Amino acid sequence: MVCSNFIKEASITLDPPRAEDLAGIEEYPVSVYIDEDGAMYLQGSKIANAEELEWGVRGLIADKATEKGQTVLFKCDASITRDVFESALDAIARGGGIIAAMGDKISREEEVP
Repeated sequence: MVCSNFIKEASITLDPPRAEDLAGIEEYPVSVYIDEDGAMYLQGSKIANAEELEWGVRGLIADKATEKGQTVLFKCDASITRDVFESALDAIARGGGIIAAMGDKISREEEVP
């Protein structure tokens, strides 16, 4: 899991998963979010389904030759179940994206639920 400053979208409410060990990421061309209601967003715009996500990612990274250019920042609300976020991860991968999953860093003193 990685940690970074990401695009702040006023309409997207997230409570991301938390972990102790997070690596930083400086740059990413594509962002994907899943909010607490399971709605998917690509570059801050709500999208209908995983198929639309796949083709959106494919189009956004089509001319990118490096891993950095193909990185897709993925962040979802901690309440989202695996069956919801797994379809988004599969769509990103089918679109050629390299997934950088995001979370919030916690201190070693905090307990992870």
